[in-house]
Amino acid sequence: MPSRKIPPKIPAVNIYDDNSFITEENSRREQAADSTCRPEFPPAEDRGFNFQPFNVPPRDLKVNPLPQEPLQLFQLFVPVSLVESWVEYTNNWVASLHESGVIDSQNHELKDGSRLQKWTRLKVSDVYIWLGILIYIGLHKETRIEDYWKTSLLGDQRPTYSIIKFMTYNKFQLLHRHLRPFDHTEFVPDERFPEVFQCAQPWSDLIQYVSTQLLEPGSHLAVDEGMIQYEGRSHQKTTVQNKPINTGFKVWVVAQKGFFLRWIWHQPGLKYGPVGVEPTKKRRTGVGRGRGRGRGRGGRGRGGRGRGGRGRPARPREVEEVKEVIEVMTNRDKVIPLNSTQSVVISLINMLPPAVYHVFMDNLFSSSDLFLSLRQHGHGATGTARANCGIYKDLAVSKNKDKLGKSGYEFNEIRVIPTADNQVSN
Repeated sequence: MPSRKIPPKIPAVNIYDDNSFITEENSRREQAADSTCRPEFPPAEDRGFNFQPFNVPPRDLKVNPLPQEPLQLFQLFVPVSLVESWVEYTNNWVASLHESGVIDSQNHELKDGSRLQKWTRLKVSDVYIWLGILIYIGLHKETRIEDYWKTSLLGDQRPTYSIIKFMTYNKFQLLHRHLRPFDHTEFVPDERFPEVFQCAQPWSDLIQYVSTQLLEPGSHLAVDEGMIQYEGRSHQKTTVQNKPINTGFKVWVVAQKGFFLRWIWHQPGLKYGPVGVEPTKKRRTGVGRGRGRGRGRGGRGRGGRGRGGRGRPARPREVEEVKEVIEVMTNRDKVIPLNSTQSVVISLINMLPPAVYHVFMDNLFSSSDLFLSLRQHGHGATGTARANCGIYKDLAVSKNKDKLGKSGYEFNEIRVIPTADNQVSN
């Protein structure tokens, strides 16, 4: 399998993984405006010589005891203490606007007819009602927000929504525009952690913490990208075609049965997009240049010093009948290079409670490098693959034929490519 060389200088590390190495070599960007990239390798010419199965015992997720009342469960994610801080931040924010004679951070003038002139001091109960209305609106779709507050007229029959009894339309819009779940005076300039993410991080951290307290993950997990709809102005917005929500903030998510456990923000404009992948000048010593040139599919042969591998010298090719053993579980001192998008998979798994996991992913991430790295970390992996992600050449040929409708496979037919010792996964 073709392998990347690891230069002495490490261009970036992943702060969630102590044994990380990030490089965008052998990768291709999804689009010019976004740093998301997928692996790109030629097909592997050979197969491994020694098959070592890695079984992940099935383990179902465990839901810990929940509060008796739905409101109590909701307030684990939005506790009163948190909302109290929001109330303070918001009242201080609006007071600063009045003092400056503006209606927003863009310094638009505060006029006599401005809705902000009708602001009354915010209370904790107001925030909970506003959140409840947001949830209600998400379940009952109308064309425009103001339609929820309209009532029937002669010749114009429409449903009457109960939310109008709890909050006026003007107050809802005031909160929608000015609610501040952060202290606007305490931003820290940081290119790698923009203000828009600093705003949401305290609540985001709480939601993730509560999620993993209420639910203990089972063995089978999924990692993918997700989109948070956002229509405002921000350099962190990105567009991903063919998504139900195609424009907004991108996050990298690990989930189980539709329940989000952990996530990482994504910055489309930086060289290394996922938040937590940072440039460094650190030098790593004693690291082999990749996986050697052994004939094993993982390249972690027991000897291969070819092209910088560690260990005893490689045997001459003419006596290479001695099968090499791929020691993926013992060669932990060797660092496997991943691109920044692939490194997210390791990061998210490292954020979960320590356990053995089986990670499922799509072809944005899949490559032998990533699967080998996951195995080094003690996890299994399954993923769809593209023809140019370094899979075995026969599979790459079949995938390319399949695009033309000429794969030759029958419906529901399964084919396997054994290792050279004629072993395949069960």
